[in-house]
Amino acid sequence: MKYLFKSAIILLLVGHWGTALSQSVSTPKNISMGGGGTTYITGFEANFINPANLMIRERASNRSIGIGTVSGFYNPVMPGKSSLEQAKMYRDFWDAYRPGSLPLNSATRDQLLDRNYKNDRRISEHQHRSDAILAGLKLQKGDQTFSLTARIRNATRIEVGRGWYDEQYIQADSDNGMNIREMSLVQQSQFLYEFSFGYAQPFDFVNGLIPRLGKLYIGIAPKFIIGGSYMNLQYDAQYWFTNEMDQPRFTRSMSYASAGSYSEATSYFKNNNDAAGAIQNFFPSSYLQNYGAYTEPSGYGGGFDFGLTYVLSLGDDLSLAGQKGDGILEKSLRIGFSVTDLGFISYNQHPLSLTQSNDTLLTDIISEANTQFEGRPGQYLTFLSASGDPVNPLYNEGETSELTENREIFTTILPTTFNAGMLLQVDKLLLSADLTIGLNDTAFNNTKLMAHFGMEFRPLSTIPIRLGTQIAAGYPTLWTAGTGIETRRWDFSIGAQFLTKNKSVTPEFSGGAVGMFTYHF
Repeated sequence: MKYLFKSAIILLLVGHWGTALSQSVSTPKNISMGGGGTTYITGFEANFINPANLMIRERASNRSIGIGTVSGFYNPVMPGKSSLEQAKMYRDFWDAYRPGSLPLNSATRDQLLDRNYKNDRRISEHQHRSDAILAGLKLQKGDQTFSLTARIRNATRIEVGRGWYDEQYIQADSDNGMNIREMSLVQQSQFLYEFSFGYAQPFDFVNGLIPRLGKLYIGIAPKFIIGGSYMNLQYDAQYWFTNEMDQPRFTRSMSYASAGSYSEATSYFKNNNDAAGAIQNFFPSSYLQNYGAYTEPSGYGGGFDFGLTYVLSLGDDLSLAGQKGDGILEKSLRIGFSVTDLGFISYNQHPLSLTQSNDTLLTDIISEANTQFEGRPGQYLTFLSASGDPVNPLYNEGETSELTENREIFTTILPTTFNAGMLLQVDKLLLSADLTIGLNDTAFNNTKLMAHFGMEFRPLSTIPIRLGTQIAAGYPTLWTAGTGIETRRWDFSIGAQFLTKNKSVTPEFSGGAVGMFTYHF
């Protein structure tokens, strides 16, 4: 098992880039189509986005097997000067934070504020994510389809208040003169291994009530999950004053839960007030040399993905009516709905929970941070106290609000996402649109509605060209593109992502994916 995990980590790093928030699955095909896939993905990867799609045939073959699809995504606080430098930043992200690195001077501070806090935004959100589908198998037999898929994925999502980089107060409520310097900090990190078993068939009860040219498919994919290291830090803090007040107040509360190496590092810091020692002892200076700090099992759980897809034949395409022997659609309209990642994980290895109740203090005003917060391993230990008073809430000796500690096993829900989509297929042209929204804020998704739009056309029958975009309020626009080679027997696909910040006309290369090999027989 140890060598399997190590091989998976290497695959993740080789792939370098590829997904964004609220995407339940990451393949070169759906990444290239704007990140949706609720009605588009039909291979064994459909286990993770809409298992009902397993019934849709795009080839004459009934079986397929694939290995080594890798992807990742990086929306950094500050971009690299080139794509190569950004690739290096992506790789370095998993190495332990080195105190004093990621420095800020007056010029880079102004650039950071302009990039991430335009129009008086108080919170900036960023994600670093990697996915790898290790292997998959799909078998279609009559009106039933079965699939087996294994994947590994990890993500870190951060939210950083503007006040860490800027001492200016932002007017939050003109009616009562409320002015805020936002000092909140959120970091969520999670590592998951998933083994999924998919099944799909026609929904015969409903199909008897709809026209013969349309069919409704239903699919479900239960899965077993092993959780690696886990952390969820929620620090809610603000300096605030009203026009009638003489001195700003500081209000804060904190909740923290972790397992694995994050718990060990935090416990060491609480006992010794030594962030550098905690980082050195429990986070790897080189990710590949000590991958176990993140990947060793810390918890176990289960869940499932569920989906419905309605397919309507258009024009003279009678595939669904049984008048074509291969059943391959050429003209159709697909409408799909799915719920992904319904389930939970129970963390039992070094579980740690900390809470600090809400309190309001009269305290000194801390200075701006002299480093940027990226969420690198261990950085949270130093960043919260890097600017002086008030002290780090993870080590609050002498503070007015007690820090409550609990070391009992705890359970978290999976990053549940609701997905709805539509796809129009006319010969060699496909147009897709998806809406996705997360049930809760996690390392992998959040509760903001996201729209995904994609197009695929084929200048040659074996070479698809895919283009797309992803749009959400408060996020940079994501542009996507990809291609591949798809023959009768095998596939190879690649995809890339670019983002634009603050209406910039110059896109930043932020992600990509490679589908190593899929064979159909």
